[in-house]
Amino acid sequence: MASRLPGPDPYFLAGTAGPLFALHFAAAGPAQRAVLVLPPFAEELNKSRRMIALAARALQAAGIHVLLLDLYGTGDSGGDFGDATLAIWRDDVRHATGWLAGRGVTRVDVLAVRGGALLLEGFAPPTGIAPGQVVLWQPVTSGRLLVTQFLRLYVAEAMGGSGPSPHARAVLELDGRVEVAGYMLSRELVSGLEGVVDPLAHTGPWESFDWLEVSAAGVNAPVAASRRSIAAMRARGQRVQELAVEGEPFWATPEIAVVPTLVEATISRLAESIA
Repeated sequence: MASRLPGPDPYFLAGTAGPLFALHFAAAGPAQRAVLVLPPFAEELNKSRRMIALAARALQAAGIHVLLLDLYGTGDSGGDFGDATLAIWRDDVRHATGWLAGRGVTRVDVLAVRGGALLLEGFAPPTGIAPGQVVLWQPVTSGRLLVTQFLRLYVAEAMGGSGPSPHARAVLELDGRVEVAGYMLSRELVSGLEGVVDPLAHTGPWESFDWLEVSAAGVNAPVAASRRSIAAMRARGQRVQELAVEGEPFWATPEIAVVPTLVEATISRLAESIA
């Protein structure tokens, strides 16, 4: 009978702006290798938590430690979303990697989900930790696109009210912040995100990249925009493998959805280099 996997251990890490909540899925044996999850943006994180947890459990079973981090102002971490900035979130990622180093981790792999890919710009593990593989789940590689799509929710909310409503960017410019879908968005966070043009062009010395997408039935390749980004990465000498799997866009579905084949592909890519 297979042994039962231990549940994740909750921790509060010291962050630059406040405490950071994290879940550590401890695998059997010493924590020499770990996967750090870079979470998606705003409500997409809530829709993705089930998928991320499934991947963490599967990686744990494969002998790889996993750290799930709530960025400052999100989840159970300290602070409010409206006080978050891109600089703080980048510091959060560095603090998380340092925490892993303190537990004996010598190699870090990354699972970047959707907007989490924007945090890859300029990110490299500290001295003493080898950079491993980066797995990208339906990555958003333009901060401006991420913000634009998010602000469209403000328009949808305004259309449900009575009378005209100012544009989200006008409110942001006037007040320095705007509430969209229950999230208070600051001008500083928007400016930071929109300054990220192509995060994968300025990453640390990662071993390789796996670009994984969810697609409709019968589609066996990433969309055209993704293929252009992948081609640009290869032109820069980066090692990239791509794969499209059939499934629902779990980060945006009305109900929580899972794509088991995406988890399986992730485990296959990360676990194949354990030996």
